[in-house]
Amino acid sequence: MSNLKTVKNVYVVMTICCIVGGTILFVWPGLGLDVLCKICGVFFLVYGLAKLSSYFTKDLFQLAFQFDFGLGIVSIILGALMIFRTDHIVGFFAFCIGIFMLIDAALKIQTAFEAKRFGIEKWKWILITAIAVGIIGAFLLFSPMKATNLIVRMVGIGICFDGIMNLVVVTNTVKTIKNTEKEIIDID
Repeated sequence: MSNLKTVKNVYVVMTICCIVGGTILFVWPGLGLDVLCKICGVFFLVYGLAKLSSYFTKDLFQLAFQFDFGLGIVSIILGALMIFRTDHIVGFFAFCIGIFMLIDAALKIQTAFEAKRFGIEKWKWILITAIAVGIIGAFLLFSPMKATNLIVRMVGIGICFDGIMNLVVVTNTVKTIKNTEKEIIDID
């Protein structure tokens, strides 16, 4: 039981981080993804250089590092794109977030209907937040927007709603499971 409580607490903290991260993207759209893109770009550049240098080491069979030359070049190119072509990455990022949010929303809609079947009273809140996340995900996926700041704000709102949806799910379903186990113990 304490393991379940630990997992629930970690999940709650992670969802709160999503809400905070989404809020940061909404409030400071220029800062959010641009900075994240550039940090990831620097990481990929360093990673690529490390891969290239490991390819040229004096390993007897060259098995451990045999693909590091190609992977190093791809990492360096990806890093450069993330640093110098951030606007394009942000649009692609919004598309990927939209797909993720649609899938997550569809699964949470299923969770809502299963929660109703189990008699969880607040199943409607799970359904409402899942539908909201699905709408935002679809908007990000099919949006003809070209304004990067607006896209980033929509991603921020979407991440916030996704975090809220997951918080609603975990606080309402995990608690019910614990209560159900307690009732089973009382019956025996």
